[in-house]
Amino acid sequence: MRNTVSGNVLKIVLEGKLDSANAASAEEEMTRIISKNMDRQELLLDAKELTYLSSAGLRVFLKIRKRTNMEISIINVSDTVFDILSVAGFEDMFEISRKMRTLTLSSRDILNRSINGVIYRLQDDNMVKVFNKGVRIKDIKKERDAGHAAMVCGVPTAIPFDVVMVGDCYGIVYEAVGAVTLAQAIQKNPEKTETYARSFAEFLKEVHSVRVTNGHFPDIKERYRGWLRAAEGWISREEKIRLLELIENTPDDNCFIHGNINPGNVVLYDGEMFLMDMAGSSYGNILFDLQGLYSELVMMEKTNHMYCSSRFKISGELCGRLWESFFPVYLGPERQGDIQKMELLLSKYCVLNQRLLSVLEG
Repeated sequence: MRNTVSGNVLKIVLEGKLDSANAASAEEEMTRIISKNMDRQELLLDAKELTYLSSAGLRVFLKIRKRTNMEISIINVSDTVFDILSVAGFEDMFEISRKMRTLTLSSRDILNRSINGVIYRLQDDNMVKVFNKGVRIKDIKKERDAGHAAMVCGVPTAIPFDVVMVGDCYGIVYEAVGAVTLAQAIQKNPEKTETYARSFAEFLKEVHSVRVTNGHFPDIKERYRGWLRAAEGWISREEKIRLLELIENTPDDNCFIHGNINPGNVVLYDGEMFLMDMAGSSYGNILFDLQGLYSELVMMEKTNHMYCSSRFKISGELCGRLWESFFPVYLGPERQGDIQKMELLLSKYCVLNQRLLSVLEG
């Protein structure tokens, strides 16, 4: 029985058979390992090398569950062991996932980087988002479920499939059907930037027209409040009050919000656009999405003149042209006089976003 620790996650690898012959010793060993790591938040029981599980083994899991406050997941479960766990009703008590397939990737296949991972192209023309080491399997499944929920609501998004292993990290496979990102399309055809911008504006208006009426997505304001709580001690009280006022004074709404909209998270295929990277899916005021895009295309380039080239592999000049063509179409002809006022408002929100992310990522 082996164990590893990564961040707040304790992983115990189960081996061979777990039955009446070794249940007592297995329970003792697992208890010893857990007692040394009581400060961890999540326990992963990795069953990839577990070949047999009896009723005595099942009782070991129940006893371990009573002795720890950690969130417990049983992962990499074979079909045989999964059937035993399912029949015994353990799916109601534990987060259980079947054995995952393993992928090997190359840095040459990177499509985009997100806050919590990297998106790669696969050889079968699908994509995989590989999450940063330490991201919990529970949170990864939540992101996959958010993608499914977005589809049900009518949001154009790439279809998420199975959860996989890439080295020591987890990933979600998405359909790609030969798609390219908006950033790659502009990189290849810079003369079409304005055309792409107009299509992007109509696409994002369609996304924001989706009204969230179920409980699948969190309130974007609560996400920002959580960031503020996490930044406690790193920002001054005066700054916290100012940022919180900006959040609370934003009118409430129930529009679908992507949470990280940028040219690397929009894919194009056969004249259509789809969203990728659904980790920030939420509902609220469209200002939260627009400020993020404005920050990525305009504001970040002002403070770092190589930002767009590094982030999207397209120049800051092209990113600026993308925004300048996008925003008037997004606002519509009746609001052309509001462009400067809206950009000034978005710049205030960009300060909120950049300040919080700089603290949390730093």
